Amino acid sequence: MPRRNRQAARRGLARHLVLTYVALALLVAGLLTWLSVWSVGKLEAHLQRIDMGMAVERVRGDFLAGIDPGRPNRFFHGDPGSAAFPAWLRPLAPGFHKIERDGRVWHVMVDDLKGQRYMLLRDYTEYEQNQAASHWTAVSGLAGSLALAFILGILATRRMLRPLARLAAQVNARAAQPPQTRLAQDYPPDEIGQLAAAFDSTYNQLEQALRREQLFTADVGHELRTPLMVISSSCELLREEQALDAAGQARLARIEAAASDMGERLDTYLMLARGGDAADLFARESAAAAARGQLAAWTAVAQRRDMRLTLEEATQITPALLFPAPLLRAVLSNLIRNSLQYAGPQARVVITAGPDFMQVADDGPGIPAERQASIFNPFVRGEEPDAGNLGLGLSLVQRICEHQGWRVSLASRPGEGSRFRVDLAAPAREPAA
Repeated sequence: MPRRNRQAARRGLARHLVLTYVALALLVAGLLTWLSVWSVGKLEAHLQRIDMGMAVERVRGDFLAGIDPGRPNRFFHGDPGSAAFPAWLRPLAPGFHKIERDGRVWHVMVDDLKGQRYMLLRDYTEYEQNQAASHWTAVSGLAGSLALAFILGILATRRMLRPLARLAAQVNARAAQPPQTRLAQDYPPDEIGQLAAAFDSTYNQLEQALRREQLFTADVGHELRTPLMVISSSCELLREEQALDAAGQARLARIEAAASDMGERLDTYLMLARGGDAADLFARESAAAAARGQLAAWTAVAQRRDMRLTLEEATQITPALLFPAPLLRAVLSNLIRNSLQYAGPQARVVITAGPDFMQVADDGPGIPAERQASIFNPFVRGEEPDAGNLGLGLSLVQRICEHQGWRVSLASRPGEGSRFRVDLAAPAREPAA
């Protein structure tokens, strides 16, 4: 992953963690603050109601006993709604009331007894101001807790992401480390250490498998070339003998052609296995020349299967283009083999070659629509494959085309046959000499 992308991903994760931390702190602190303010307010209102109720009973008792209550403009009595009460207090019903008037806050308790109404007032302006200040203190505390949560979230996130960032850097540089290097030994046995250990196990297994595959590829390339050289040398010696008749010469030519074809196939497989650009070293030929060669190679097989194999060369206005010969032959060979294998007796297989495309079509039973999407996958075979068919031919065609930048496509309908077309778009093309 590029450095910029890694930094962006890390910032995104850090931002997500910090926002989650702050949101959680806001939720908890806000809930606790609201619950505290609400419960305190409820409790204070209940206590004030009780206190005012006791106070009005005490003052009323003194008044009925002939004792001066000593609360001018704070204690009123008389018929409900009468002029004995100030106008702004007359509409009040019995019970506790909290009233704001002329910048003052009043607590009022109204109580009726034997048809008479008694009303006691208390000035709670200073108390309410103190309550507002305490509420702002709570809000300030909430804001401070959020700021503290933000700072702690940043610190905790940095501390948590630092080993992850170091592990990501080590993973990206793992290919340059010696084989079987273990990253988990640099981390404690926590979740990050477990992640590093899982990566070590998976990567080292893949590394061993890749090493075995590289050794196998090298061994195959080395060991198979020796018998091929022996076959070619023996064919050259046999060709110099005068005792071979025409039939013997023909059989010898087929052996030489088979050995040459095996060598080309080996080079093709090694190129695909190594993933390099060795195709530039291959001999080059046109699609038409490759098609003519494959027609000659597969005609006898088609005849033995009671099938017709023909070639149609498209008219070429421009000079023919050249492509890696072994790759053209491998693609055509596998497409022809697939058609001869599944088209059935009496079927006709037509090879078409143009300056920049190849095509193999047959009039066989076709391929069901549900199987066409997976037809180029490895080990996918037809409903009645020949013995020894592993389902790798079309997969090889796909891999060669991907390697060269070509495009292979399939058009097929059940009962109408199949058509495989390869559009050649090689990175480099050369005109025919």
